[in-house]
Amino acid sequence: MLDSWQEVLVKTATEQFVRGLIDSDGCRVVANDRGVQSVRYHFSNRSEDIRRLFCAALDELGVPWTRPRWFEVAVYRKAAVARLDEFVGPKA
Repeated sequence: MLDSWQEVLVKTATEQFVRGLIDSDGCRVVANDRGVQSVRYHFSNRSEDIRRLFCAALDELGVPWTRPRWFEVAVYRKAAVARLDEFVGPKA
């Protein structure tokens, strides 16, 4: 649970919040699926609270996500990946 001042920050800086979580506990992957390259984002955290906050932030941004494992959140759809690429992109 976030304090009220933290909720305000997450609401007003949702993209930065998501970018920070991906920078700390996530990755952007270029996969080769049967000869076709596709970009994906993965976020992994053992804390249900942190995963819930991450998923809520993605929902706020209109980014669809899936849970391939209980501790992982993934973004696969091309439009969703393109949206994340707008403010996350590859790590330097």
